[in-house]
Amino acid sequence: MPDPIDGSVPAPAGAEAPSPTPSSGEPTPERVKGIFSLIARRYDVFNALSSFGIDRLWRRDAVAAARLTRTSRVLDLCAGTGDLSLALARLGRPAEVVGTDFVPEMLEIAKRKGRAYKGRTSLTFEVADAQDLPYSDASFDVVTVAFGVRNLPDRAANFAEVYRVLKPGGRYVVLEFSRPRFAPWRWFYHAYLRFVIPTIGGLLTRDRASFVYLNDSIRAFPDQAALAAELRQTGFSAISWEDRTGGVVAIHVAVK
Repeated sequence: MPDPIDGSVPAPAGAEAPSPTPSSGEPTPERVKGIFSLIARRYDVFNALSSFGIDRLWRRDAVAAARLTRTSRVLDLCAGTGDLSLALARLGRPAEVVGTDFVPEMLEIAKRKGRAYKGRTSLTFEVADAQDLPYSDASFDVVTVAFGVRNLPDRAANFAEVYRVLKPGGRYVVLEFSRPRFAPWRWFYHAYLRFVIPTIGGLLTRDRASFVYLNDSIRAFPDQAALAAELRQTGFSAISWEDRTGGVVAIHVAVK
């Protein structure tokens, strides 16, 4: 019979309540895997066009923030098509880079690109969930992630897992879209996200809806100070960040 308060009909005993519909910018495992498996083949082209090629400079600066040595063992989360993993190997020259992602279609492209790498660093790619890592405690010197934290349904789980697999004194480097603090630049950036990004993505992939989600996820993501607070709550210390391109992205560094 209907509920006396709101008139709704209660679910039968033992039945699961329907899952609420996620908001337009809210990541869910199904949504993220569906989007990135579909756009994987055109993802690199989209990145280059939508950022005017500046994404390469952002990754270079993230590698510098990692402070790698020749003995460093690095875990690159949400590696996608492998661009940051390859930059870490080519520019940082650590002993090992393990690139992971939970979307196999993206990693297949990363593996193809990785086969062309001829440097000294051991470079491998593995399917793994950044919220439930299949690695031992204190097994990496550095963990990195570029434009992936925003797409995790449970950031707190990711931060806890990264803290677990890092060695004491290890660094977590997070390169992510952020929030410009200069109001006119922020207005222009948000207009670009709303109108231009879905247009470029739709033309490249015929899937405009996926790029509407990407725009909305950027708009919903915490600003620089709020993200630092989340990292601090996990137990990280010496947390800092630097803006790039006027705050379009920020590079956070958190030390275990």
